[in-house]
Amino acid sequence: MQRATLVSLLACALGACGTTPPSRFYALEPLPEAAHPAADTGGLSVNVGPVVVAEGLDRAQMVTRLGPNQLDLREYERWAEPLDENILRVLAENLSVVLGSQRIGTIPDSETHESSWLVTVNVLSFEAGTDGKATLAARWRLYKPGEQAPCTTRKSVLVAPMPSQDGAGLAAAMSSNLAALARDIAAALQGG
Repeated sequence: MQRATLVSLLACALGACGTTPPSRFYALEPLPEAAHPAADTGGLSVNVGPVVVAEGLDRAQMVTRLGPNQLDLREYERWAEPLDENILRVLAENLSVVLGSQRIGTIPDSETHESSWLVTVNVLSFEAGTDGKATLAARWRLYKPGEQAPCTTRKSVLVAPMPSQDGAGLAAAMSSNLAALARDIAAALQGG
């Protein structure tokens, strides 16, 4: 009987100590102007996608780089949707704003079905740093309508300060980095 009581007390004690904090979920947000449809000024027609996120970063948990070759997963701070899909959606919305065009589609789900430029993106880095900044590194390619080979291949490395060190701060800084990436891509599209 004493042994059963001791086991019950130990189980209760471990149960009380074993509570975990609730997970918090965050999403990337497009430029505020995206809330209002772009005034379509006859802008370019562009399909965006695919967006491929490096496998080590393509996870629900947010990632912090602690140093060379060392990452930390924020177990209770998570992305609300698959990261590649969130990046794709926000990048397309930002390009619509920056280019002043409603003729922006995403691959594979809702392409424009017209002669369009194509933008593909490989996300190489998408993480917080211990310095309070968030870094997005992406290699992207532009394809002219109907072309099989890219006419432009570039790498953008974008860094934004995190307004806070939590998941909300990281999501805000990465949203800012995606706006800057859209501007880089738009400048190349408008020059091409």
